[in-house]
Order: sequence, then structure tokens, then C-alpha cells
Amino acid sequence: MVRTFISRSLIVATTSLVLLGSGVAIAQDSTKDSVVASVNGRDITTTELGFIAQELGGRLGRMTPDQRKEALMTILIDLELVAEEAEKQKLQEGDLFKRQMVFLKNRALRNEFFRVNVDEKITDAELKAFYDKEVGTKAAEKEVKARHILVKEEKEALDVIKELDGGADFAELAKKKSTGPSGPRGGDLGYFGQGQMVPAFEAAAFSLEKGKYTKTPVKTQFGYHVVLVEDARDKPKPAFDEVKGNIRRVLAEQKFSEILNGLKAKAKIDVKK
Repeated sequence: MVRTFISRSLIVATTSLVLLGSGVAIAQDSTKDSVVASVNGRDITTTELGFIAQELGGRLGRMTPDQRKEALMTILIDLELVAEEAEKQKLQEGDLFKRQMVFLKNRALRNEFFRVNVDEKITDAELKAFYDKEVGTKAAEKEVKARHILVKEEKEALDVIKELDGGADFAELAKKKSTGPSGPRGGDLGYFGQGQMVPAFEAAAFSLEKGKYTKTPVKTQFGYHVVLVEDARDKPKPAFDEVKGNIRRVLAEQKFSEILNGLKAKAKIDVKK
């Protein structure tokens, strides 16, 4: 399924895309840029707010839009004041500063290159084609909806099975006897597919018919389980809009890797050892 494919691909994508820095996602419209503050005559604009917001990512925590803007403004004003003082001390003339500026310039150019040559080149048609190939042509995965009762000893599990054979309600029995976190919910585990549970539990669940429970305890590292399968179905495929963003990241990684490999092939690279 596309989620599995995308999650694997994004592991690879991280190698290249995370190095691009947070500025990659910024696509400011300069015609809509406006001044939000002024420090000693130097304007601070909405574009700069966008830069610092991307730089910080989710580190601002749960803030309201007004709180977020105020925090970003404070950071930019502090940055401007310290930068002015550093220039008065002529720190910009130091060798280390100059080297850092070269690095920051290269990173900014790479980010802009990515935006113009990769991200903006991806079309909706490409995204839909990828979706159709990775989702539309793949066989549906199976999943089951199950409940379980988890106990510590095998004898306890055998006693549970006897009570079920005698007509006891599975959910009510789970609430009374299950030691697992799903116990208060009547042992409800919801729907799950293959590969999501420990092997022995999964094998038992997928071997049961709808409405049936295990007649022998299922042993795992957590204890002994009695498993009931309430339903079985084909796993619903994710809608295009659900995974569109992830597909864009995968395609962006692929395109960027192709470009980068082409540049490396033409370059003379000498790594010192």
C-alpha cells in the first residue's frame, strides 16, 4: 500500500531533504510582503517572519496565532539588535564569520534551487499518476477487527474459554479479567492488518472466522490471550488527498536525487583521506 511505500521512501528522503534546511518549504510572494516592525530604521517583513517560522518548525509548541506571531516578532527584533551590535564590533570581518556566510549562502542557494527546479516542477498529474500506480493497482490488504482477553497464567486463559463456551459475553469478561490496556474497552483492538501485532497473536487472529474465538490460549511475551474476531475486511485504500503531501515528498526526493547524481557525474570531486 502507498502508506508503507511512502514510509520506506521517506527514510531515504530524509538523507537528502533534511539537509536542505527548513527554508525549502518557504515560497513567499514578494508582491504581498509587508512591514511588520522596524528596528532602528530597518524594516522587518512578513517574509522574515516566514523564514524564522520555518527555522523553528514545531518548537514554538501549542500557541495561538497571536501568541506565535508575538514570539516570532520578539525573536526577530532580538536578532536584529544583536546583529547591529555585532556589526559595530566589526565581527563580520572575522575569518570564521566569513566562512559561515559562505556556508549559509550555499545552503540558501540550494534551498532556492530545490524550490525552483524540483518542488515547483511537480504537477498534480504526476502526483495522481503515482497514486494510481501505487494504490490503484495494488491488491487490497486484509485486516480484522478483534477483541482479546489477556491474563498472566495459562490456567486463567483456559478458565476464560470455559466461561465463553458457557455463554459469557466476551466484552464484559474482558472488562473484568483482562490485564491489557484494552481491558476497560472490553478488549477492543479495532481493525489491524498483518505486521501490526506480534506473530503468534497475528497468526491466531487471521486464522479465525468472523465471530469465532480461540479455543486454546495464545502465548506471547505479554502473557496468554483469548482472541475474538468480530469482523474481517479489505483495508480501505487511502484517498488521494490523504497522501498527496507524502507523495509530493517522495517525488521531490526522486527528482532531487536524479539532479544531484547528474551534477556529481560531471563534477571533479576529491575527498581527502
